[in-house]
Amino acid sequence: MILLIAWLTAVATVVLAYVIAGPIWVKRHSLRFRVGKTVRRTSGAYGEIAIVSFAAAMVWLIDSAGKDVSLASLIMDHPVPVGVAAVVVGLVVYIHGIRTAFAAEPDERWRLFFTYLVYGVYSLIVFAVGAVVVALLVMQAIADTQNLSSLADAAIAGLPAGPGVGNGDLIRSIEFSYLDMQSLLSVAEESMTPVFMFMAGIFAINLAIRLTPLRSLFINNAVLLTMISTLIGLMAVLAVGIWTYVGNYSAVITQYVDAMAALRPQAAKMHPDYVIRYSEIMVEMMDQKSLLSFVTRISSEWGGVAAALGLAQWVAQQFNRPEADESPGEIARAEGH
Repeated sequence: MILLIAWLTAVATVVLAYVIAGPIWVKRHSLRFRVGKTVRRTSGAYGEIAIVSFAAAMVWLIDSAGKDVSLASLIMDHPVPVGVAAVVVGLVVYIHGIRTAFAAEPDERWRLFFTYLVYGVYSLIVFAVGAVVVALLVMQAIADTQNLSSLADAAIAGLPAGPGVGNGDLIRSIEFSYLDMQSLLSVAEESMTPVFMFMAGIFAINLAIRLTPLRSLFINNAVLLTMISTLIGLMAVLAVGIWTYVGNYSAVITQYVDAMAALRPQAAKMHPDYVIRYSEIMVEMMDQKSLLSFVTRISSEWGGVAAALGLAQWVAQQFNRPEADESPGEIARAEGH
């Protein structure tokens, strides 16, 4: 409900801002596209609605994928930081908007002043959506670490110890603890899903900016914007991946292998078939600890989607150059036809 209200507010304020600005923003922020040899224009509000809608959809997907953190809990559990961030960003947005308005032509200043008063709400919501995505990813990573630590302790606690443990009980406990560890590692792998969603979303919006009239909203900065956003996405994947592998995946397996190694004197006295199974589990767990195994296992459906969209963006970069768009003079001549 919070996300829906924010999205509706953003749509309403951006439409109202464009209505107030009138022809001033038609010149500066319109979407341009060609129909034959004629250059057409339409309100940039459509593009900005598309952007905030896409961002809201990304928040919804990541919020749905997170098992322990939600948008509502994030706001309710951290009201002071959320409020302070909103005030600080709001001040920056409105100061910039007012300065921009009064730097315009004298007959446009007051119209732009009221425009930016309304548009500031939209800008604040767009920033909030981006901040929420990052916060959800960070909070979910922290929650996953805590959950995995508890699950690992429970799985290792199931391993028996002591001279009174029979061979049957020992191998049975080892098998069940091994199943628990596989379930635990699956949880660790699933913790990467929100990050891959984030990466796929960045690639998708970059494709939209490069291949649709949305690039008109960013003029010659479209390429720079897509490069920066791609870098942010890659850094997010690397940061969470390293956190998950070093802090969760590898550490948990090391803890389990050490606990299994402590059972080796008892395992050596078991039936030969049990010894073989014990050895297989040890070798398999040590193989799973490798970085290659981790990368292979986290290649989920969303990882595939992100990879496909990343490839599509790279191809688009080779064949589409928004910065090489027509000059204003060429546009004027085309519109004169």
